[in-house]
Amino acid sequence: MEFNPSTSTSTIRTLHAAFEVPGNITAQSQPSSPRSSALTSSPNSPSESVSSLPSVGSSFFFSSAAASPPRSQPQSDHARDSTTQGLIIPSLTLPAPLRRPTPFGKTLGDLRLIVVGNGADDRELVSSLFLDDNEDVVDISGWEDFEHGSILRASTDWIEHRDAHGLEKFEPAKNVEIIALARHEFDNNSTKYAILPVIQSPFHSVSELIDPRCQPSAALANLIASPWSPLHTALIILSNSGPSASEDGPIDLLTPHIPVIVMRHGPDHTHFPSRPHMSSFRPRSAVALRSGLFRSPETLSSLRYEAAERFLRWREVECAVEGIHACHRETVSLSSNEPSWNKAKWEAEWESRLSQDVANSCERVNPVRDPVQQCFDPLHLSSLVSFSMCLLDPARRLLSTSISTFVNKLADSQVRIAMAGSLCLGIGIGMMIR
Repeated sequence: MEFNPSTSTSTIRTLHAAFEVPGNITAQSQPSSPRSSALTSSPNSPSESVSSLPSVGSSFFFSSAAASPPRSQPQSDHARDSTTQGLIIPSLTLPAPLRRPTPFGKTLGDLRLIVVGNGADDRELVSSLFLDDNEDVVDISGWEDFEHGSILRASTDWIEHRDAHGLEKFEPAKNVEIIALARHEFDNNSTKYAILPVIQSPFHSVSELIDPRCQPSAALANLIASPWSPLHTALIILSNSGPSASEDGPIDLLTPHIPVIVMRHGPDHTHFPSRPHMSSFRPRSAVALRSGLFRSPETLSSLRYEAAERFLRWREVECAVEGIHACHRETVSLSSNEPSWNKAKWEAEWESRLSQDVANSCERVNPVRDPVQQCFDPLHLSSLVSFSMCLLDPARRLLSTSISTFVNKLADSQVRIAMAGSLCLGIGIGMMIR
């Protein structure tokens, strides 16, 4: 085909575009995704045609509207005139915006729940009970299996990070943890050997951080009941039947260790009767339970204080048991080292100093130097001499008293006659015998 030099510029443009339309249509018919847009670039295109994604602020990530593809702009005449081959600008699909956290979700803190009973093995039931259609939950991480059951982690807020280039990165806080103990029956044995170890697992870690000499107080309870306490907030017992006597034993074992909430999800919604030491929060429906946990700071604070009180009680019991065991270990240690009291060994070690120690003690207690008023040890030589000297004065006074009494009796006439008669009788009897 020959072209007249007088052909207009618009005619040349039309012919040039007609030859390039098939290639451009093929390139632009690919899906608008980051990977496809990168693969459809022309190999002959210059390096300047590679475009970079501009910096996106946090206002986009928390947008409430879904991401929409960019609108196509009409090509300018200048671009079509300056190039012999059309430039292909890749279209990028931006990620879906993140859910914006609510004020309740930002201030919720850590929420740790334990779910047991009939229905704890149904993951859909547990998830719908707490997280489905929950406006305060911004992310659900999914279920994870562990030794005693399953764990479901969710988030009510985002954690913002910035790298060295100032780019923002948002990660879920994972501040909601729901433990479903679904592998055990709800009875006394499973409560002692399966449920209580899970409840008391954070007790030991918290107890190690507290000085054993620290006594329970309001300040200590406030620290333990903080929104970021590692203690479990509450235990929810799911039941699809009415109140039964079989639940009384396990509940009595659990209430001293954690706030207990009984939730009926079967046809019988009879409210569980009040029992000692149960939680003060007693919702009658799943909506009330979710509202109290996620939308009522007063209810959540009350549950945390109840959990702190139960931890302090457990700590006092453990301290008392440890004291008893320590005394028992000390007694056993002493009895194993010295099986019996050795009297001979004791006398050999202390008998030689016994008298001297007694005399020294007497001198310290009674410093008077009067030998009559002093206490002496008769086994000590110096004490024996001193005691003998002390007897001379009483003997002298006794002898003088006896003599004076005898002289006074001799002054009596009857005594004198009796004595003279006795003397004559004795002389006469002696002479007769002789």
